[in-house]
Amino acid sequence: MTTTRENGSLYTKIVNGIATLEFGHPASNSFPAILLERLEKELGKLSEDEEVKIIILRSEGDRAFCAGASFDELLAVENMQQGKVFFSGFANVINAMRSCKKLIIGRIH
Repeated sequence: MTTTRENGSLYTKIVNGIATLEFGHPASNSFPAILLERLEKELGKLSEDEEVKIIILRSEGDRAFCAGASFDELLAVENMQQGKVFFSGFANVINAMRSCKKLIIGRIH
């Protein structure tokens, strides 16, 4: 089962130094900007958390999460500035992962 929250979900659980960061979206193929921003900030927070030794990044539920950018948000882009903001979402997450002080493991279905 995946989330029914319109803007998606992001949950963090830390057990024995292992942070499991679980995310989901009702469409299972849409990663809206608000969820990307939350993911970026959470990765930064976990990077600085001394209790955390490793991060497991996984999708919510038992189905594959094949997310790309939100097509609704892409279609709403009307100018260069909005386009820059739109395409920066994934770049910011990638940079947060790249600069993270912890090892990140992607749990893939």
